[in-house]
Formats: sequence, structure tokens, C-alpha cells
Amino acid sequence: MSPAVRERIKHLLLGAVVLAVLAAVFVGYLRPSFIVDLANRIVLCF
Repeated sequence: MSPAVRERIKHLLLGAVVLAVLAAVFVGYLRPSFIVDLANRIVLCF
């Protein structure tokens, strides 16, 4: 695999991760009770 192809794959993966994070934030705004529940579960672990 050439270095140019590797760089292209890296950029595509990074873009996919960014889109996944943005989608998660969007879902959080649609269901704030889910985010509060998730935060409570994380806090209870400590």
C-alpha cells in the first residue's frame, strides 16, 4: 500500500470518527434524559 493510500484511509477514518461524535451529540440533544442517565451511571462508578 502506498503512503498516499494510507493517508487517504487515515483521513477517511478520522472523518468517520468525527461524524460519529457529532451524531452522538445530536442524539444527546434529542434525548436529554439519556445523557443525564449516562452521566449518573458514570458518576456512580467512582
